[in-house]
Amino acid sequence: MKASFLVLLISLAVVQVAAQRVNRFKDTQTIDAYFRLKPNREHPLILAHRGGPGSTDTENSITTFEKTAKKLPDAIIEMDVRLTRDSGYVLLHDPTLDRESDAKGAVAEWTLADLKKVRLKTLAGELTTQQVPTFTDILNWNKNRYMLALDVKPGTDPLQVMKVVEKHQAVHSVFVICYSIAEAQRVRDQYPTLWLAVGVNSMPDLEHFEKTPLASSGRLIALTPQRLQPTAFYERLHKLNIPCSVGTYGVGQLDEKPMAEAVSGYRELLRQGGDIITTDRPVAVAALF
Repeated sequence: MKASFLVLLISLAVVQVAAQRVNRFKDTQTIDAYFRLKPNREHPLILAHRGGPGSTDTENSITTFEKTAKKLPDAIIEMDVRLTRDSGYVLLHDPTLDRESDAKGAVAEWTLADLKKVRLKTLAGELTTQQVPTFTDILNWNKNRYMLALDVKPGTDPLQVMKVVEKHQAVHSVFVICYSIAEAQRVRDQYPTLWLAVGVNSMPDLEHFEKTPLASSGRLIALTPQRLQPTAFYERLHKLNIPCSVGTYGVGQLDEKPMAEAVSGYRELLRQGGDIITTDRPVAVAALF
């Protein structure tokens, strides 16, 4: 009897924890605390590039997002948002369907209904039964449980994408990656409390950025170069209360090296001033800290 009661209590606790995860990012205070700069940070935030797929996984898919989120519930899940011919939104990194699916041609030439018939391929090129997810699918799946990074691709208006986010009451569980200071300012003007990410690529670039109204607007993430910068570079961004993201994916970068060779490099990013590591292998990198 006691054992059964204990099992029931544990089950209820698990259900309660799961329920608490929904709408975890429910307000400005919660997301601000999530990105708040921490002196002497011991653990960087981990951003799962395209969801963090392995070779047998699909990128930009609910299946991969779920897999990563279960192992790293505090990770940021990054995704690529593109516009369809009929003004819908889907997730796909490339401007064409060729590499990532069993279809061909520009995403912008397909309707949302036709894209639902397309099936995704893994990174290794194996065909799956997974559909190209719509952006609405993702917001319905997330339910404000995890932090989402929206890489709104060129040709897709971030302000229109944010209308979809607002409709799903998900403004506090996303941030938008902007491709220029001008674009970031345009989004900031409409969404004063939204977190935005913008590239700051060198010391001269930083000096220019510091003079813009955007730099002092708050709730910004700096997308810094993959090549490690001097400590002063990160310190100046931190003085503006801006956390720094460093990417480790791509040819010749840390993610392409055997982990035994790359460990010191990942840890040096944190010591130098990186607050967020954007990586193709989020689970393995998170285990280093």
